[in-house]
Amino acid sequence: MAWHIVEKLLEQVAEHSTLVGKFWVTFFFVLRFLMVVSIADTVFGDEQGSFVCNTLTPGCANICFNDFSPISLIRLWALQILSVSLPTIIFMVYTAHKMTKISQAKKLRQDEMDKKKKMREEAKKLKEEARKKAMADRRRRLEESGPPVKNEKKEKEPEKDKDDDKVVATKLDSDTPSRLMLAYVVQVVCRLAVEIGFMVLQFNIYVFKFWVPELFKCARWPCPNVVDCFVSRPKEKTIMLWVMFATGLIMIVLNLIELYHLGARKILEAWKQRGQDITKEYRVSSNMPHFGTHGGHGGGGRYPRGYPQAVGIRVGYARSSMSGEGGNDYDGDRFI
Repeated sequence: MAWHIVEKLLEQVAEHSTLVGKFWVTFFFVLRFLMVVSIADTVFGDEQGSFVCNTLTPGCANICFNDFSPISLIRLWALQILSVSLPTIIFMVYTAHKMTKISQAKKLRQDEMDKKKKMREEAKKLKEEARKKAMADRRRRLEESGPPVKNEKKEKEPEKDKDDDKVVATKLDSDTPSRLMLAYVVQVVCRLAVEIGFMVLQFNIYVFKFWVPELFKCARWPCPNVVDCFVSRPKEKTIMLWVMFATGLIMIVLNLIELYHLGARKILEAWKQRGQDITKEYRVSSNMPHFGTHGGHGGGGRYPRGYPQAVGIRVGYARSSMSGEGGNDYDGDRFI
């Protein structure tokens, strides 16, 4: 499975996250991503092959294992990782698209301001030339009519329009649409709901809850009677089950802390100001593809890396263990 795609996308999410959000991404990599793809995969690798029942009836062992484990825990946890990552990845894609449109809108605004400034300068220049020409004509007429009167008041030069030289500055915060704040809140709520949903699902679909039993009694058809089935490494699987439940609780707590950190007042203000958008003001089109690089005007930019790159966790092992990219020739391991 191409886990490195999810990895790269999540690395970019922390660029737009709060401090608690950066901790969430880090813990997600350490406690979920690496735990599932490197450790849990070896513990729950071949459950059905090690599930032995004391019967020779054809199909009995398969039916009993299906009753014991409707879906492999490793696959359920992998699906949970993808489901939790999906709202965050969607937010990242939306944010990258929106920031590109904001950059385009800023460029349009700057071009408009430069154009207005140039027009003001040209108008001021023409006005100054007309004033000088009028003064020269008047001086010539005075010289022709006779000597100037001593008490004649000196002509006042027109005052400069102070507003002509002003360039209205716009704060950076006003350029960032409130919809990005709302989108961030929505993705936090979505991943919180997904975490809770998967924990409830895991608790309900398995006959075992928090302890993997050593012996599982099965009386399903086509078994002739109650059949004893034996589970491999039950204590190790129980410990792994506890670890995954604990990591799920940690993820839920981090999401709740992040919502508290964002605050109801900020969320309410963002909701009230959701209509303010510089991209709508300058009508930046979102229907055309953008071929520029991320990082501002002038090119040469690239997508910024996220916070997890700085914490020293190697993710290449997780990538190679699931997608088969390992080997002597593989040099793709990177540290985050």
